[in-house]
Amino acid sequence: MPLAGAIIMLSLILNGKPVDLPHPVFGTTGGEGFDEAQIMVPVRDAFEAMGFVVQWHGDDPSVVSITGYVDRLPRRHLLRTATLHVGEPRVECAEYQADLPVPPEKLDGCLYAPLIALRIITGADLRVDFAQAQLRCDLFDPEDAPSLTIAELVSDLPTWLHRRVTIRGEFIGPGGDPAWPSTSMGAPAPAAWAVRDDTGAIYCTDVIVAGGQFAVPVDFSPGERIEVAGIVRPGWGGILYLSVAESRSVQSDN
Repeated sequence: MPLAGAIIMLSLILNGKPVDLPHPVFGTTGGEGFDEAQIMVPVRDAFEAMGFVVQWHGDDPSVVSITGYVDRLPRRHLLRTATLHVGEPRVECAEYQADLPVPPEKLDGCLYAPLIALRIITGADLRVDFAQAQLRCDLFDPEDAPSLTIAELVSDLPTWLHRRVTIRGEFIGPGGDPAWPSTSMGAPAPAAWAVRDDTGAIYCTDVIVAGGQFAVPVDFSPGERIEVAGIVRPGWGGILYLSVAESRSVQSDN
């Protein structure tokens, strides 16, 4: 068992290939073993290695903007954008915000943020191999949204949380379905609506900024078969929903 305060340096493996970063990824321990919640990543080095743009706000040096896929996506709503605040334990995406276990902070002139911020912003699959001292990061194209049933999504949250996925099912409108936990509570955002398959139901929302009236209207009839792709986010009480949802009518599931 590592001693309290021990530090481990991790190499970054991005899509199966090692990446040399100017500043290291590292983790610390309180004596109970290393924990992913204690992993810190160099913000500019890590995000730029993944193809994102990192910019400091000129009028506020404590605010950092992060944007991904700017030059190659035909549909703007698939862009990944976020803001980090130095010294504040939160991350703000275009349509979602979350608390962080520790605030981003500067160490020897380099801004570091907790590992979960990388997952929330990029939607990457992150796995820490402490035995090999590696951070394995698989980054997915935002247009590559795997098709899942709702049960498959819920049963493997570590894989799908903050990733874009596709669900096929039946449009059931803004009221949800009280028979399924994910839609038995209130909707997660204005103008949210729900889709149901044979294994569950889930809310979806098109809002650009959660809490603001910026929804893209949907024109489906109750019971209509639809396909919806969106980013898996945790809402009130940890209930899942699909954010930045893009939907279309389908004739069948064949």
